[in-house]
Amino acid sequence: MNEKIPTKFLKLKKLADVPRAEYIDGPPAKELRDASKRKSFLGMLRKTPKPVESVSSGHRLVSLTFNAAAWMRVPDSTQQTVSLVICYKDRSGEYAMVVDEADISVDYSLMLSGCVTIESIGMPEYIRACCAGLSEGQLTFVDELHVQKVSAESTSSDRLKTA
Repeated sequence: MNEKIPTKFLKLKKLADVPRAEYIDGPPAKELRDASKRKSFLGMLRKTPKPVESVSSGHRLVSLTFNAAAWMRVPDSTQQTVSLVICYKDRSGEYAMVVDEADISVDYSLMLSGCVTIESIGMPEYIRACCAGLSEGQLTFVDELHVQKVSAESTSSDRLKTA
């Protein structure tokens, strides 16, 4: 299991925000046929997240698993290790979890991928895909970036298929 690290200890470059629709559960597909329920859900996604409050015993622990992958090019980066990181902010602070890290090859491109499970106190205010290990002002080109929530159904069916 990955270890969460306070972001104040890392030099991160933000690649993209993970859309809130990816990690906030909405109504079932049948309910989305109803225009009022669909409008309510879309309004919830567009709202500004509530400000982070102090941790109290009333907040529940939310566990979210993400599958993330990035194809990146980092020119002028020989002998350098780069990491794909998922950052999130919850009621207790801002944290990061390393998805994958690798040394950059001769052609300056690499693919980083993996799964991380974040345990947030309450629903996260935001989730971002970031990169660590870059020098100040160093150029990075992201050719592809995917961050997708792993559903409980897919994880249980994967377990059933393995021997």
